Amino acid sequence: MKNLILLAWVFISTQVLAQDPQLFEDTWYIQKLTISDMSYFPPNISNPVTEHVFNKADLTFATGYCDPLGCELTYDDTNSSFNIDSVVELGLGCINQEDYDFHDIYFDYLEEHLDGANPYSYEITTNNGIRFLELTNANGNKALYANQLLNTNEQQLENVALYPNPVKNELSIKTVAVIERLEIYSITGQLVKQQTLFTDKVSFNTEDLIVGVYFVKITTNEGLVSTHKIIKE
Repeated sequence: MKNLILLAWVFISTQVLAQDPQLFEDTWYIQKLTISDMSYFPPNISNPVTEHVFNKADLTFATGYCDPLGCELTYDDTNSSFNIDSVVELGLGCINQEDYDFHDIYFDYLEEHLDGANPYSYEITTNNGIRFLELTNANGNKALYANQLLNTNEQQLENVALYPNPVKNELSIKTVAVIERLEIYSITGQLVKQQTLFTDKVSFNTEDLIVGVYFVKITTNEGLVSTHKIIKE
């Protein structure tokens, strides 16, 4: 019996030590999600959860955005990957809607394991002294982290108004900048409508959209980007 316990302990210890130690030594900060080739950046509006930690003692991943999440993991030593066995949401809630929208997308990314998106492979690289961690699941969706807080390369557009939301027939969008491109994606990341224009106010016909949740991506002529969730009634 003692031998069995010893063998089990050695197996677990080897499983942990075989992983890249930097995965566990660093505290990670999420920089970007890439879902179905569409980029989502954390808005960082109302002091969300920004630290993401892999715990080698109990093989968990403490993560989340404005609502903490706990993931139980099983590692694959030979392929630099892990399976997400479960995700638990603490249910503390989000204060700001844009933070909540990003958290919702991130939660769905982690929950993809239920649809066969395991394993999640990981790669750690270093650039100018900053370490980056990229997770890629079996569906090809990615999460990028850095071991320090950074500004994203793609600046976020602020002061955007979308109304009404929920919307039935026509969505109005107003910004403080000139909108160059407008794209609407389904909840699965499929591009369903797009429009090129140069104005700070848009009225967008939504009659042909089926009832459901969509994401509106706004890009200005200066390269600023904003992504918002809307509901079509």
